[in-house]
Amino acid sequence: MLRTLEWIIIWTLAAVVVGMAIHTPVTVFIESNWPTYELLAKSWKEIILGGILLLMAWYVWRRGLLCEILRDKLVVITALIAAVHVLLLLVIDNAYVSELAGLLIDLRFYLLFIELYIAGKYIPNLRRPLLTAAAVGALVVVGFGVLQVSVLPKDILSHIGYSDATIKPYLTVDLNDNYLRINSTLRGPNPVGAFGILVLTAVGAWAMAHRARLREARVLVATMAATTGGAVLLLWSHSRSAWLAAIAAAGALLIGVLPRKAALYSVAVAVVVGALALGVLFAARDNPTISHLFFHADPAGGSPEKSDEGHLDSLQYGVGMMLESPAGEGIGSTGSASLLSDSPVIVESQYFFMAHESGWLGLGLQLLLFALVMAGLWQRRRDWLAMAMFSSGVGLAVIGILLPVWADDTVSLYWWGLAGLALGSSAIIESHGKASKRRESHKKAKRAT
Repeated sequence: MLRTLEWIIIWTLAAVVVGMAIHTPVTVFIESNWPTYELLAKSWKEIILGGILLLMAWYVWRRGLLCEILRDKLVVITALIAAVHVLLLLVIDNAYVSELAGLLIDLRFYLLFIELYIAGKYIPNLRRPLLTAAAVGALVVVGFGVLQVSVLPKDILSHIGYSDATIKPYLTVDLNDNYLRINSTLRGPNPVGAFGILVLTAVGAWAMAHRARLREARVLVATMAATTGGAVLLLWSHSRSAWLAAIAAAGALLIGVLPRKAALYSVAVAVVVGALALGVLFAARDNPTISHLFFHADPAGGSPEKSDEGHLDSLQYGVGMMLESPAGEGIGSTGSASLLSDSPVIVESQYFFMAHESGWLGLGLQLLLFALVMAGLWQRRRDWLAMAMFSSGVGLAVIGILLPVWADDTVSLYWWGLAGLALGSSAIIESHGKASKRRESHKKAKRAT
């Protein structure tokens, strides 16, 4: 019975991970053609994750693991985050629909994190199918992004319902059609850039941990193709926050995998080169190409509302609201959820987004959980997946300064889900490794006698 339950949990989680890669175009298509089913289409993953939670509760109870799990600090803090959100939902009144949407947006990735963390810890055969599912999903996102850049017409997504009323089929840098920003299968260019970082760090960490396998032609070609695809997503997103985050993620990856001296030298050189490059960019900011790509400004016109001014205004608003409202403005008070209310508010920072919704307490608990997750990933950095999630986590934390990076469901579910898988399954891998070493040393000792 438990084996069957494990099988159901594994493959249902894998289906969610693969499904996230095509979630946005499918929901836009349904929204455009059958608007009655829009809410159901958008919330399919949360419904399935809720079902998985019930199955896992039964599984944990049957195995007698409940007390052990309830003592786990990651589980406790995640439960406290959920409790604060529910309490605020009851205390602060916002529009019902925006509250429901906000609750799902704020908690769905924490739910997947806990499910994969616990499942990774106690279901030994979970890791391979989940990593395979993540690879299939990434292949879809990367593949369609490359096709958008190379052969597909820029408005290809308009044929399935993308529009000003749903999601724009493509964006441009400051209204200049020469600088296309791709969506791939995500909700916009900025999430595409963030996803590109996930792909590049995963490929980089895997390649550094399996250098010997790169001698195989098939593996080398696949690695180079994945690297190229991730780079295409990153570059053609034209997301400056993602470009900056990629540098931070690369630095974190080097620090984690290189010997200490080599890592320090590499980071020092990167800092110097970065500072010089930044100086050159500012000195050449009147150059049309530099102005478009790095400052998102068209000297000859473009959008009357410049993105830099918008980011600055949003940050100022976020700081002001956080200082004025220690308890926050309630669940669903900002972001896409607030668009369902009469007073929509957009806060372009993940941290001020959290403070706006759940106040200082909610922000503190969420930052504490993120810090503990990152610390746990760093401690397990010998596992390539943990190293990949740590380095990409550094990059996504940088993006979070200027954008609500966790609000995008695909990016947040992939990072938090794989981080939970890494934290949970690394313990199994480590114990297996120690067991193998003990068996090997025992055999050597036996031969020596």
